[in-house]
Amino acid sequence: MLLHFGTAARYGCLCLFLLNLPAVVAESPEPKTSPEPKFQILFDGSSLAGWRGVEGFWSVVDGAIQGQTTAENPTKGNTFLVWQGGELGDFEFRCKVRFEGNNSGVQYRSEVVDASNFAMAGYQADLHPNPNYFGMMYGERTPRGIIATRGQRVVIDADGKKNVVGDVGKEEPLVAGDWNDLRIIAVGNRLIHQVNGITTVDITDNDPGAKATGQLGLQLHAGPPMKVEFRSLLLRPLEGQDAKKTLADALDSSASAVSQAAELPQVDDGKWLLAEPKPTWVWAPQSHTNQQVWVRQTVQLEDSIKSARLYATCDNAVKMWINGKSVGSSKEWKEPIEKEITNLLSTGPNVIAAECQNETGVAAFVCKIEIRFANGKSRSIVSNQDWKLSEKLEKGWRQVSFDDATWKSAKGFGDLGKQPWGIPNHEQGSAGGADPLNAKNISVPPGFAIERVYSIPKEQGSWVAMALDPQGRIYACDQGGQGLYRVTMQGSQKPIVEKVSVGTLSDLSSAQGLVWAFDSLWFHRNGGNLVRITDSDGDDVLDHAEVVPGGRSGGEHGNHAVIVTEDGDAIYMAGGNHAERGELAGSKVPTWYEGLLLPRMWDSNGHARGRLAPGGWVTRLDIDAKTQTLHAIGFRNEYDITLNGVGDMFTYDADMEWDMGAPWYRPTRICHVVSGADFGWRSGSGKWPTYYEDSLPPVVEIGPGSPTGMISGEGTRFPTRYQDAVFALDWTFGTIYAIHLRPEGSSYRGEAEAFVYGTPLPVTDAVVGLDGALYFAVGGRGTESALFKVHYIGDESTAAPAPPQRKHIAAREQRRTLEAFHGIADPAAVAAAWPFLASEDRFLRYAARIAIESQDVNTWAARVLEDADPQTTITAAVALARMGEADHAGPLLDRLLQLQIGELSESQQLGALRALALVFTELQKPTPEQRRRVLAKLEPLMPSRFADVNVELVRVLVYLQSAKVAARAMDLITHRGAPEYPDWSTLAARNSRYGRGVQQMLDNPPPAREIQYAFMLRNLRQGWTLPLRRAYFEFLNEAAKTSGGASFPGYLSRTRDEALQFCTDEQRKALEDVTGEDFNPVPDFAIAAIEGPGRAWEIASANQAASGGKPDFERGRSLYFSAKCASCHRLAGLGGNIGPDLTSIPNKFDQNYVIEAIIDPSKVISDQYGSSTVLVADGSLVSGLVVERAGGDLTVYPNQPDAKPIEIEAGDVEEVTASPVSQMPLELLNNLNADEVRDLVAYLMSGGNPEDKRYQK
Repeated sequence: MLLHFGTAARYGCLCLFLLNLPAVVAESPEPKTSPEPKFQILFDGSSLAGWRGVEGFWSVVDGAIQGQTTAENPTKGNTFLVWQGGELGDFEFRCKVRFEGNNSGVQYRSEVVDASNFAMAGYQADLHPNPNYFGMMYGERTPRGIIATRGQRVVIDADGKKNVVGDVGKEEPLVAGDWNDLRIIAVGNRLIHQVNGITTVDITDNDPGAKATGQLGLQLHAGPPMKVEFRSLLLRPLEGQDAKKTLADALDSSASAVSQAAELPQVDDGKWLLAEPKPTWVWAPQSHTNQQVWVRQTVQLEDSIKSARLYATCDNAVKMWINGKSVGSSKEWKEPIEKEITNLLSTGPNVIAAECQNETGVAAFVCKIEIRFANGKSRSIVSNQDWKLSEKLEKGWRQVSFDDATWKSAKGFGDLGKQPWGIPNHEQGSAGGADPLNAKNISVPPGFAIERVYSIPKEQGSWVAMALDPQGRIYACDQGGQGLYRVTMQGSQKPIVEKVSVGTLSDLSSAQGLVWAFDSLWFHRNGGNLVRITDSDGDDVLDHAEVVPGGRSGGEHGNHAVIVTEDGDAIYMAGGNHAERGELAGSKVPTWYEGLLLPRMWDSNGHARGRLAPGGWVTRLDIDAKTQTLHAIGFRNEYDITLNGVGDMFTYDADMEWDMGAPWYRPTRICHVVSGADFGWRSGSGKWPTYYEDSLPPVVEIGPGSPTGMISGEGTRFPTRYQDAVFALDWTFGTIYAIHLRPEGSSYRGEAEAFVYGTPLPVTDAVVGLDGALYFAVGGRGTESALFKVHYIGDESTAAPAPPQRKHIAAREQRRTLEAFHGIADPAAVAAAWPFLASEDRFLRYAARIAIESQDVNTWAARVLEDADPQTTITAAVALARMGEADHAGPLLDRLLQLQIGELSESQQLGALRALALVFTELQKPTPEQRRRVLAKLEPLMPSRFADVNVELVRVLVYLQSAKVAARAMDLITHRGAPEYPDWSTLAARNSRYGRGVQQMLDNPPPAREIQYAFMLRNLRQGWTLPLRRAYFEFLNEAAKTSGGASFPGYLSRTRDEALQFCTDEQRKALEDVTGEDFNPVPDFAIAAIEGPGRAWEIASANQAASGGKPDFERGRSLYFSAKCASCHRLAGLGGNIGPDLTSIPNKFDQNYVIEAIIDPSKVISDQYGSSTVLVADGSLVSGLVVERAGGDLTVYPNQPDAKPIEIEAGDVEEVTASPVSQMPLELLNNLNADEVRDLVAYLMSGGNPEDKRYQK
């Protein structure tokens, strides 16, 4: 039996699924619950429609009615925003409210007594900062004044006498500045106020002047400046038995609220971690891949210890001991060790020891210990530069007796709280009070209600993945090792929670994807395989686990979602960009590549360094054969996937938040995951623009965030538009988005609505229950976890959505027809797909291209060159560049150059430029003649009226070393407009820690597009004048003053450094006042001769020699000159500038690559440094490195090390032919002995840095 809500083909196109549906219905009766009462929505969340008040005081801000007075705009007396829906008698009213500066209130059964000022008289539910008055009843503009203070049950006699006859509610602190739930029940003469589920007053009013009907209003109080906000205003008239039951339930509601509050877990807000002294993140001076360090600190404790607690973590993993006894370990920096350690410490000397492991990129360790002594004193021990560190394991290092005098001092990298780490496990800001996850602090759209149905105790972990079984029970799993649980909802009663990870399943935990299908729970394990869990004996208890072959990737970028396919026959699996793929039986994606025309810059903090395509992926698992077929690629880290009502797949892909401000920053986004798609994630600066013809655009971009769960709205009992939506969860900014999909061609455009949000609200996953409610979990990274329910109580229609329009059904069916050819050889494919290469619908065009690429290239390559339609030519050229061979390059380039590129539409120009780039990167580099032809075609097109076209023109022209692009690109940089960014301020406000960086960028925005130009120009040698160079570096200086993500400053500084490498010596000297460089390439030290004896070094033997013993920095630096490296290359500011600057070697290459480049220099030759032969007008030939100067003059640097450059005027140049032989001489190492090879290679690999780890062994 199959169950998967969100994939039912309600329009009859998923027949196999529908055949299974009766079994699902038969075995899955809905729970018997009373229908929920429906409320009238008084506020639409966006306007003041239906309300009237004094203009200038009332507005709508961030989905709330806001009333505000200021010193400059006071109100002369209390004024009200009055609801225009008529008079109310018996009713129930609900709203959320918060206020500051003065008290407010909700007026009911009242009348307007001053129409010009909208003053009202009658009952008021008072909202007051004084706890005794918060929720009391006040008689506004009546002689009675305060009728009941908070906590009173009052009976008013027929003669008006007030009698306090009892107490109500409980003494729970109420905070005016927090959101509070206000409820008013008025039935006859019985009036009840409740705040946050607690009854504040209960009044029986027999006063002769008591009002039985009247109007409703919201108060803005006279006096000091104030602000009040109302949202989720709901009204329900009451009569008959409904009125009696509502009143009775209200009288009993406090008891349940008290008991629920008593069950809440204790919350550690982590404030002690930021109290002085603050701990410092520490590490070795340099971090590198798979690095281990050992850290220790000895402390003397003189007094008797009462209590002690420890907090520690490490990027990436840590094990800790105190006095040789284990404290604990953490395999993920986001999951710190937090322990009570009183019994591990003693009076006298104590040693704290940590074994730390880095996987890749940036690394650091942090620790804080807080000790309280019996005498009342306290002491904090924090990691800092006083701690000792070693990169070598030594015996006994964990013991107090160990002598660490030879260990180095640790290097500090900033206090706890510094990004990118923040405060792991304490990252979310609190909404105030002891219960940060109180539902009152969570916003939902008008007509919706939210409640916390279960507070997850620490021993059950922090839930991050959920699934629903046929009985409507929820399976939920901890991110760490606390296991898998089954939750059975019981209406208003506490749910039954059973642990599944027992017995033979006791090791099951850490799922980041769950789905119930085929009578099984499918469990995608973080750090493990996909597991199929079944009930072997029919007792309704899961007890058997079967491991499905596949990848075992760990971490938050590893194995993720599992869902049922749209045809109901298989399972889709998702993995992030660090996830290993299982062995593939097939692929809908014909090929993948980096596709970068210019050199990539890896992340300046080392994240995902060396990670190449395909990035994150989705595969289809055949559950019988247990084989996978690749469906789509190119994601950064898509945690979840879902299917909408017609079976189309969507995902919520992650951003790289450290990139913010950089031109390659991609906000979190919703993607329509079609067959064969490549969404273009490439590591570092390599991320593809959304307009690339070999990629696809997102449905909608959202902004910064951390995507987690995703679920279709199908099956909810929500208003119609929400049933057609998909819901996407953002952990960082505590938001569940409703993505409203609008069909566009064969795909969709989307609009993101903040559906549920709170601060904090680290949402992780969601399911749609059989009751039509949306259930979601919060938690992750060890944070406090809970399960919430969102349901609809408004009066809007919840009818099923109407079927899509016929044209959208036809477009989607056409796309699916083309997708049927993906990954298979079919002789009908090319003819069927070819007409759609010209489609204006990118998704149809893409599907057609993949269908053609899936066929033998020789069956369609010739047709590419024959088609006359420009769009068909462009799309087909992309296909041939991706799938063809080198001999296709010339004819394909000829065909592309026949296009009148400047006369094409913007998208076609972008497609043509991308096709040219792919010819060069995937087929063959251009010959000098081809280069001249392409330059002649493209240089006149710049500048374009299209900004993105300018970006791609600069990219191609820099690659071709155009002598004109520097001036034209610098003109675009110099005459730039103001940067434009989406307004993410509201989003940023939902998380003060992460949002602070976002807001700083919005307040001080970088010129991202111009940074893109500068980034590409860093690789340009040709066409620079000193004024252009000065303007370039001045721009980089200005850009560096703006704000961006954690990697943004590093990208800019490395762009500057790499651009300097292409400057002439004269330019570098002249620009010292702008660059801050003290440029002097002449060595100020003695250069020793090579000692030898040499030998014929091969790659293997040279690698062995380079790895033996501790290198000598000074001898390596001397060898750099005596071995003639410095004749052409500059490193650390020293040497020549004919060949590439080698300073950045450690950021780009490993040792084997460098040695291979020295021994076999012609194997890979950079376009910018390859040798060429120049035929001069007098018939002579000149060979060497050719550099084109202004006006076409050439400077040729001959291959001989001591030869002087030769100048050739442009008029004397007949022909320039590229040479397959490198400018670099062979056998450069052969004069060196083994120690000299080691020292020279170490100098190169260190980038000329004497502090490099290689010299610290």
